Amino acid sequence: MQLFSKIMKTFIYGFGALALSFSVASQAEPVMNLITLNTQDGAGYAKWLRGSAEALGKSNNAMSMGLCSPTAGAEQMGDHYLFSFFDSQKTAWSNSGQNPTMIKEVAKLKVNRTIKEWDNWRILRAAPSDSDVGYFWNIVVKTDNPGSYLVALDNLSAALKDNGHDVSMQVFMADTGRRAGQFMVSLGSPDGAAVGAAMDDRTEPWFNAVLSELEGERDYVHGFAMRCETYYNAAP
Repeated sequence: MQLFSKIMKTFIYGFGALALSFSVASQAEPVMNLITLNTQDGAGYAKWLRGSAEALGKSNNAMSMGLCSPTAGAEQMGDHYLFSFFDSQKTAWSNSGQNPTMIKEVAKLKVNRTIKEWDNWRILRAAPSDSDVGYFWNIVVKTDNPGSYLVALDNLSAALKDNGHDVSMQVFMADTGRRAGQFMVSLGSPDGAAVGAAMDDRTEPWFNAVLSELEGERDYVHGFAMRCETYYNAAP
């Protein structure tokens, strides 16, 4: 896994592929904390988070924080994903969800919502971006051969760039919850059309040649499309 030695300007993260901003010390493993919530007032929740993300992020030493909202494939209508990125497992595990700042900021939230899941995902592959907004196609998969699966994903990422697609690929593995041990692969871009163009090329011979490396390596669990926006970034 290639780790970045300094904070990139903005990474939007996925569930997404989702993107992130972080600095990584040697041997540290970056982490995405992901809260799945359901609300019928997504705009109201986003407005609250836009105003509180900086205080929340600083209080728990997050490198970035934002919100992803499905545009297709939601497990339940009204689902949204609150993401926070941390530079290491140590930083993520050092946090208390009930710190005074969090209590104060959450008290400002008047939107009715249900917290469905709250999990940590290892960040196995990250991708930089200069945009606070991104569009992502995410797939959750099971595999019995994670090493070979990652190699095939790296080959696919390189092939996409070789064939003119300006898209990122991020890879996560769940440490907790019902997805523990499963991968989430996120294909993304600040331009939704760019993601669509890459998906159009799934019929091309070069794409199928790379996908043939994955035969028998994985089973699809869930797929969904999202729009994500970063509301707090620790990078200057």
